[in-house]
Amino acid sequence: MIFKTLEKIYDRFITGLHLLGSAMVFILMMIIVGDVFGRVLFNHPLTGAPELAKVSLVALLFLGLAKTLRMDKHIRATAIIGRVGPRAEAGLNLIANVFGLLVFILLCWSSWDLMVAAWQAGEYEGAGALRVPTYHLRSLIVLCSGLTAVQFALNLVHEGRRLLAGAKG
Repeated sequence: MIFKTLEKIYDRFITGLHLLGSAMVFILMMIIVGDVFGRVLFNHPLTGAPELAKVSLVALLFLGLAKTLRMDKHIRATAIIGRVGPRAEAGLNLIANVFGLLVFILLCWSSWDLMVAAWQAGEYEGAGALRVPTYHLRSLIVLCSGLTAVQFALNLVHEGRRLLAGAKG
């Protein structure tokens, strides 16, 4: 019961991050359109557009990772999966989820010191007219990598149950 409640809270949280990423896509689109129109019509680009785009793209990627994995909407090569039975598919998914879990735990762990250093230094991107702070971006990488690792762990539980159910059948 408590596991289901925690999973529901987790799902709402990653859905919120995913929605935030979707809103950022729209904002980034407006910045790029404004920059292009500024260059073409007024011979004056939007100040800081390249820096904002550079920082936003990383945020967009990480904000949607856990929800994309949860919805099983990530890019996947199905050349092997489509040719094996349900039990073998569950086994291959189990292996893939173990590797995914390890990768995102390592990413979260290796990014921690960089995040702390960025906060201490007040790290930013760009110079001159617009300096975009990046320490919040490094925090987002750590948070979303951790949440994606949690999703891989949940997928492991699901695939483990599926594999055991196939063994009983």
